[in-house]
Amino acid sequence: MNPLRNAVNRAVLALTGAALLAGGGWLALTSDALGGRLPGWWPAPDAGTVLLDRGGLADLRTHGWWTPVVVAGTACALLLCLAWLLSQFRGGGRRLPLAGPSLTLRSRALADAVARRAEATEGVDRAQVHLPTGKRRSRARVRVLLEPGAAPGPVLERLTRGPLDEARASLAPHPLSTRVRMGVRPTRERRAR
Repeated sequence: MNPLRNAVNRAVLALTGAALLAGGGWLALTSDALGGRLPGWWPAPDAGTVLLDRGGLADLRTHGWWTPVVVAGTACALLLCLAWLLSQFRGGGRRLPLAGPSLTLRSRALADAVARRAEATEGVDRAQVHLPTGKRRSRARVRVLLEPGAAPGPVLERLTRGPLDEARASLAPHPLSTRVRMGVRPTRERRAR
């Protein structure tokens, strides 16, 4: 995981936990059972009060800015939470260990490099590579769109000896299993009317 994202996640979690702990502690310590034993400087609500009563809410609603600010603030908080959630799922894929002890490579970077090399192979029109990784074993799912008239056997041979062997060599000593799916671009017949 990205160290910066890891630090942000921990900071957000710590701030949320601290806010919840402070609010819960304040509510627990100001109950009737413990209220009499607290020091005089402790901020305690009056008995039977709420944070925002009906009269206070009615006063705020008389201002023209209140409703738009509440709606905009809620929408911004929702968008920030959604952006933070979505950022957890992107980031270039997992890191793949390379030959050295501290050398790693993002799986998405390796997949893009293998796809570019596969597209440069003779007989290949387009290629897509996906590299989901496990703890000890990596898999490569390769989808290849052949050029019209290209024979699948020789193209598969060139892919295996070229980009896929290079990917295996870069991930050694970890094994890389591959699954190649080939397709042909459909040719549309033109009809004259």
